[in-house]
Amino acid sequence: MDGWVKELVGELTEEDIAEQYRPITDIIGIERFAELADYAKGDELYFPKPESIVAPARNRRVKAEYNGYNQKELAEKYNLTTVQIRNILKDEPTPGQMTIFDMIDDGGGGG
Repeated sequence: MDGWVKELVGELTEEDIAEQYRPITDIIGIERFAELADYAKGDELYFPKPESIVAPARNRRVKAEYNGYNQKELAEKYNLTTVQIRNILKDEPTPGQMTIFDMIDDGGGGG
């Protein structure tokens, strides 16, 4: 942002901001709004839904809370379907289930 533009941003008041953008300035302030406008350079910006932003953290919780039998409860808790829960868990081993590597490490390979 040019120096003179930055200087003028400091003089802006809420009334100077178009009505449609005031909810944004209420959240982030006029200076941050000007920075966002400078970043976008007139292009439209897409903001994802909050659920999309927090999905990675939610998925970590689902994996941590999964006990092998509680897909339905997790689906209800996180407002997902059981199919979505299974997709989150698809690469996770079933809790308590041994892998072939566990058997070899434990000397249970027989032989």
